[in-house]
Amino acid sequence: MDDSERALEVDILAVSLRTDKDAAGDLLEHLAGKLSQALPEEVQVSRGGWMFSSKKPVEELNIKLGEVGFQFKRDKRGVITAMRQKIVRGVVLKSEEVAVESLIDELAAQLAKVAEKNARTRDALTKFVIG
Repeated sequence: MDDSERALEVDILAVSLRTDKDAAGDLLEHLAGKLSQALPEEVQVSRGGWMFSSKKPVEELNIKLGEVGFQFKRDKRGVITAMRQKIVRGVVLKSEEVAVESLIDELAAQLAKVAEKNARTRDALTKFVIG
């Protein structure tokens, strides 16, 4: 795969991560739904809400891809923050807050890298993008 094909693949993946978030109404719900279906072992979703409430919104979404972690958190006011994490042997050594949109782009790029190396991930991402 040449660089232009790889760049196009990453762009398509980034767009698909954002697609329909406005229709779905919530970026975290959209990302959690898509990524937990595609990569259940790498994704952890924490939901909140009242104990007897039928609606349990996503409060935190963690994605671990090798030595890189991606964390999206919703605060009490509904504001979403994004953190890039450096992970070594399962321990987070460094967390850095970044813009949500740029973290989605980084996540797409990292997913594309992982998909090149791992057939299971590639198949899951193909299903994720195509539907």
